[in-house]
Amino acid sequence: MTELTREQIISALRDGWGSYVERFERLPPEAQAAFLARQGYARLADLLAHVVAWWEEGQPAILALLDNPNFSSPDYDVDAFNAHAVERFRGLDEPAGIRAFEAARQTWLDLVARMPDDALRNKRIADRLHIEVIGHLEEHVIP
Repeated sequence: MTELTREQIISALRDGWGSYVERFERLPPEAQAAFLARQGYARLADLLAHVVAWWEEGQPAILALLDNPNFSSPDYDVDAFNAHAVERFRGLDEPAGIRAFEAARQTWLDLVARMPDDALRNKRIADRLHIEVIGHLEEHVIP
């Protein structure tokens, strides 16, 4: 992985994820449905629930790595984790799902803004940030 900067992460959170819902909503309904089907989700709220759930796992891991360089995240059954995330947020309608996503995105912006400067020089922290923010955005890119 190339060197990751705070600015890259903030840009992905502000510009990429920050306009994500708006870009999705600009798609015609048939393109929205096709995109969600390709992503494996029935609703935008389900896809956002998936992102929020991973972000909720990633933040404590990054904080733990700041305190303990030997911290090891648990192994996940990714499919089960994703299914559980969608089920956990199933009761939320689209606006509530979007609000939960926006709150989680703001929490990430706050975390990245207050991280010590040397945190990004820690390969494990940089890799986790890349996976959670930039890599995840690339996985779910809106056409």
